[in-house]
Amino acid sequence: MKTTFTTACKVAILCFTLLINTSATAQISMGPRINSYSQDFNGLPASGTGVWESGAYYFPGWSVYRSIANSLITANNGSGNTGGLLSYGATGSTERALGSIASLNAGEFMYTLLLQNNTGTAIQAVEVDYTGEQWRLINKSAPQHHLTFWYAISSEITGFDTSFKSNQGWTEVPALKFSGPKYGTDGGALNGNAADNRELLRSVLQIEVPEGHYLMLRWLDKDEKESDHGLAIDDVTVTWHTQPQLMQMPAPLPVELAYFRASASKEHVTLRWQTASEDQNSHFVVERSHDGKLFEGIGMVAGKGTTIVTTNYTYLDLVPLPGTSYYRLKQVDEDETYTYSNIAAVTRSVTQEVAVFPTITSHKLEISSGSGVRQVMVVDAMGRSHLEEQLQSAITKYSLDVSRLERGTYVLVLLDTDGKRHVRRFVKQ
Repeated sequence: MKTTFTTACKVAILCFTLLINTSATAQISMGPRINSYSQDFNGLPASGTGVWESGAYYFPGWSVYRSIANSLITANNGSGNTGGLLSYGATGSTERALGSIASLNAGEFMYTLLLQNNTGTAIQAVEVDYTGEQWRLINKSAPQHHLTFWYAISSEITGFDTSFKSNQGWTEVPALKFSGPKYGTDGGALNGNAADNRELLRSVLQIEVPEGHYLMLRWLDKDEKESDHGLAIDDVTVTWHTQPQLMQMPAPLPVELAYFRASASKEHVTLRWQTASEDQNSHFVVERSHDGKLFEGIGMVAGKGTTIVTTNYTYLDLVPLPGTSYYRLKQVDEDETYTYSNIAAVTRSVTQEVAVFPTITSHKLEISSGSGVRQVMVVDAMGRSHLEEQLQSAITKYSLDVSRLERGTYVLVLLDTDGKRHVRRFVKQ
């Protein structure tokens, strides 16, 4: 992705010291017409090292602070374990993430984003979205590591405490704390772009930023004893509103949820979760999304009512979507009130043995398969069958009439001559 601002941000080092002194790079303007800002960090070094002085602006509005003086940022694919400020990403890839490894020698790290309210009125709410990524495990004995999130508001651009000895003026937001998903196993590199090594975090800050005032967001990477895995942030989006916003983020489950995980196989996705206790828990609705934002229910699992006994649950998504899918639990109480769990993401490889087109149609789907198709099914998001055809012989090219289906999103399930199942999603207009 690219930032929503058109100026951006690969700056030659010779010009850098001039740019950081201008007001244009000092903060992001929160204007009345464009009410959001995004940063993907793809302007960070993809190889070697770069210079990012503490307190300087590498991108407009973005600064880093270190507890121990240093000016380097180093490209890293997760294989390096030396402490420092890091540009994480696959070797040679321009898709980067801003991260660090805190340590005794490298110190601690703070990433900050400075914004100013120029809407002409008070801002009443700020929504923050970002992806936390883990690129490295330090060692097997290291516990879970965290990046905490904070914000502060000031009438002066110099009114923020960026020291590591005090949190004065800062407010922590637990909902935006990224906890590295991997720990307790042997150390080594991880792919931070893989679904099970990253987490999408989102929260609406119900805060008032007066006109002309500054808002600073910060991520803090502390030197936690023996737990400094390689964590990073990516795809940060900030949206501001001049009217109060209803909280749309999932609230904590009334049951004590120990974990909620998703894992993929060739044929299905397995969802597992555990509760330490439950209070008037009627059931769980399993919800799925292709983008992590719009969810739909695909199944239901009965709860245990009220219990203090640990309970394990499993649900199989037998018609999973290709690529990356996002899952969450909708926990429903006996009085029909409900809350949501965290989001678990999983990625399934998309095979090219079967081609289906068009993916948006009002009449027919054209299907081609190198090994031949024997059975065709169309199901909805809940797994209900709407169309099924058993073919007399294996066919490599086939036209499926879907004109009688209601408008909506469906899943096409194909069984080939080798017994493999292929799943494709399409929209019926």
